Amino acid sequence: MKVSKLFKYMAFTGGILCAVKGLDDRLETTHYIIESEKLPEEFDGFRIVQVSDFHASSVPGIIDEVRNEDPDIIVSTGDLVHDRGPYDPGIRLIKRLLSIAPVYTVTGNHDLRRADYKKFQNDLDKTGAVTLHDETIILTHDGAEIALSGIEDPFSEDGKTIEQNIKASLSKLADFDGYHIVLFHRANHMDLLKNKGFDLVLSGHMHGGQIRLPNGRGVCAPKSSWGSGAPMLFPKYFAGHYKYRGTDMIVNRGIGNPMIIPRIFNRPELSVIILKKK
Repeated sequence: MKVSKLFKYMAFTGGILCAVKGLDDRLETTHYIIESEKLPEEFDGFRIVQVSDFHASSVPGIIDEVRNEDPDIIVSTGDLVHDRGPYDPGIRLIKRLLSIAPVYTVTGNHDLRRADYKKFQNDLDKTGAVTLHDETIILTHDGAEIALSGIEDPFSEDGKTIEQNIKASLSKLADFDGYHIVLFHRANHMDLLKNKGFDLVLSGHMHGGQIRLPNGRGVCAPKSSWGSGAPMLFPKYFAGHYKYRGTDMIVNRGIGNPMIIPRIFNRPELSVIILKKK
């Protein structure tokens, strides 16, 4: 075989392999061990499964994967459904997750954008899942307590209004002198939460950067975050574990894909957070 033909063959084969790997849409489970001196001994080993940005999709194997992780609680960090189309897949997912562990949710921008949002939220409440609308609840385990708060999505097209809404939501959360977890949809606004004394923030919204470089770097922020003042390309918070002083921040890559652009090098993600007493 001539060198030119060999080169073309290798380039073609490499392109096919790259496309196959880049478009791999199998569910991926990521584990995070989060250590804290503030965590009560009784919560050592407490397991949280996080789903985010489901967008009323279909994800084969997700229930078995969640069940295999044996979570103590399951959290959904927004955009359970899309702003258009039926919301039944989101309700069905929550019902099935509730057969595994208690479920806590917060709203996302696509949830609130629905014309029938109130009906959707009412049906979601009927499942037994707890949606936290700028609220704080206490989780107990073997007699010990930690706090779980949920921030309502700061729904707006205006960046300044979004920031004001987040600050208003933060003012409604109860103070807690102990380990405090916060559910918050829009990771691109994480800087507004990272210095508030929370111990763990679980977030989504960024879809992993939608298109990711092979090294994992997220490339593009969702269109709904472009007015926030955060960069559209190579966003600061896109996926994974970030830390600021005493605050751990986990950004889930999401499960669904409401965009025309496919997820590239960006498999749907299920996050498993394991709390450890430091």
